[in-house]
This record gives sequence, structure tokens and C-alpha cells, in this order.
Amino acid sequence: MMNKDDKVVVLGATGYMGSWLIQDLFDAGYTNVYGTFNNPEKAQALQSDFAKLHLVQIDVLNDNAKLIELMKDTRWLFNDTAAFSGQEKTTDDYIVTKTIMVNNVMQAVKQAGTVRKIVHIGSVGTIGAGHYDPSVLEYDESDVSAMDPDNIWGIMKVAEEKTVTRWCKALDIDYVIVHPTNVIGPSKLAWNHDMIVAYLKNGQPLIESQMDSIDVRDVAQMQLDLMNNDQAKNIRILGTGFTLMFSDLVDDVNEHLDQKQIETLFGQMSAVISQKDALAVLKNVPDSKYYQENINRINNTLNIHTKYPEMYKYQFTNAKETIFAALDKMLENK
Repeated sequence: MMNKDDKVVVLGATGYMGSWLIQDLFDAGYTNVYGTFNNPEKAQALQSDFAKLHLVQIDVLNDNAKLIELMKDTRWLFNDTAAFSGQEKTTDDYIVTKTIMVNNVMQAVKQAGTVRKIVHIGSVGTIGAGHYDPSVLEYDESDVSAMDPDNIWGIMKVAEEKTVTRWCKALDIDYVIVHPTNVIGPSKLAWNHDMIVAYLKNGQPLIESQMDSIDVRDVAQMQLDLMNNDQAKNIRILGTGFTLMFSDLVDDVNEHLDQKQIETLFGQMSAVISQKDALAVLKNVPDSKYYQENINRINNTLNIHTKYPEMYKYQFTNAKETIFAALDKMLENK
């Protein structure tokens, strides 16, 4: 269990998930909280909300000396950073970037010798993705996906996770890898992109499909709860609070926003290719990778769930409420 005055470090404190985690830490009474940032404007905004937060500008891919200094006396480490060099072009490039990030962080952890537990953000792209067997209708954290070579995100997150777990086992440090599904909900800072924008920006067409999701505020609170749970150690855990379809997302946006607001946020609203129309085309290519991997999502028959339901009680389980909160914050920040 964490003591209120223990040194806590959040890598990526100004990010979409990290900023809410900072909020939860201070709300819970932690007094020795450190966070890293890249964006000075966001750091200033976060600092204005939490005067006692210790913020350090660190490039986790290059600032090894700063990382080593930061990790001194650290007890609890949350890794919410999403490090990229901006030079990645191939899958191997992304793997190298993620491996460098983890190695730099863990070298600093090793030198400090004080970290007791790490909670690390992974991705649902490592679970139930890249499989081509429509007869499989259910996945949990036991699955480490047989990755499609074109799924760069999933492949690099698998590599990242494996590097984290190797280090933690070698250093005898407890760890939890949190794998969120689609993260949506209000941004604490102005403003971090969520999956609503990723799907709807510029009116790109969407094939009707399941959108397993989690509210960003639950991702943050889950991390803190898992860090404080002595039973949660050396596991990977899936985060999903609710499931909707792409058509539900589009309907909720159209319900909540007028046309001018939609144009302000997204350019134009995405059109959803209906389940009926999608199936009429896909039935002609049942041997294609796309069909085999996605048919259960299109049919809304895929069950992705955690095998550790006792580990966390979700606070935000109403998709429409989360979507509306996200949209309101987007408009506020425009």
C-alpha cells in the first residue's frame, strides 16, 4: 500500500490519462507527487491546478540523466507516457523507439533501487487482434495477439510490454500492465485527443462495428486502485467500461451537437456503413483477413472482457454520458 508521503512519479503527467491520474492522486491526499511533461503550455495549466505538483520536463528517449535524478527515492511509478521520436517510418522503427523508452526508464529505476511497483499503460491492440478465426467469440487478458504485420500499433505495444515485464522480473519489481480499450471522455487539459476524434475527424466513413470503450477517468482511477491493491501484481488487466456501436457514437454526437458545432470539432460528420450493407459485401470474401478478423465486431458478437472483475469497480458505465462530457469539453477548449 502507498503511504501518502511516498514519492510517486507519473511519466506523461500532462497527457490525456496522466493528467486525470494527477487529479486522483491529489484528491486522495498524496503529497509527494512528481510528473514529467513535454508541452510547457500544458504543464503550466496542470501546475496552476496543483501547486504542490513537482513537474520536470523530460524527453524519456534522450534525457537519461534527468530520468536517473527523477527516480531517486521513488516508490511508485506510473508510466503513462507515449514516447515517439517523430522519425518512425517502419514497424521496426516503432519497436526500437518503444524499447529505448522502456530501457531508459528501467535503467533509472534500477539505479534508484527504491521502486516497489510499476503500473504501465498498454493497449487493447495486444488482445484479441490479428486473429483470423471467426469461431472465437471471446477474449480476455490471457490472449497475446498473433499480430498482423500491418498492425504497427499492436506490434509495438507487445514489444513494449515484453520489455517492461522482462525488466520487472529481473529487478524483482511488481508490475501491472493496464490495457485500455477505446479511451474516450473529457480531457482534463486543453486538450488531448481521444478516440472520438480519431474516428470522426474529417468525416471518414466507418464500417458499423463494436466500439469497446473506457472512460478516461476510469483509466486514471483504475491505475491508482491497482497500485494500492497488493493482490494486483505481475498481471496484465483489460480496461473496458462499456460497449457501443459506431452508429451509436454518431447518433449521440448528432443528438448533442448542432451542425455548426460538428463542423467546428470534426469538419463533417462521419457516415456509418450499415451492418447490412457491410455484410452484403463481405459475404463475398469470407476468406479475407478483414472478414475473418472483424466479422464478429460487425455482428456485435465479440466478447472482450477481463478475468479480474474484482480488481476495479467502474465509475463511468453510461456511454452517452461519457460522450456528452467529452464533446462539452472539446467545445469549451475550442
